[in-house]
Amino acid sequence: MNSISINVNKQMDGYSFSISPSIRDFIKKLFPNAHPANNIFVGYDIKSDFEIYAGKLESHIYPALLGVDNDNDLNQLDEIQFIDTQTGNVLYKVTPRDEKV
Repeated sequence: MNSISINVNKQMDGYSFSISPSIRDFIKKLFPNAHPANNIFVGYDIKSDFEIYAGKLESHIYPALLGVDNDNDLNQLDEIQFIDTQTGNVLYKVTPRDEKV
């Protein structure tokens, strides 16, 4: 199963989304042309405005964070979980093959 965990850290002025080094290595091996990012920060006001006009932010964060923009490649991933780093709770789940990015 190709399940990916994205860490979500709530900060004073927004959210930080990140992946672990082992996930970056896994993505690079699975998709040699991928360029995963260490983290992406989104301010509260940007998140709020974005979701009004473009839908759920997480649906756009994971392709950018993983550095994979090809839908066929993303469809190889079974599930992506956004995990609160403070509580360990799953905040949001995405199944790429069921979603249009």
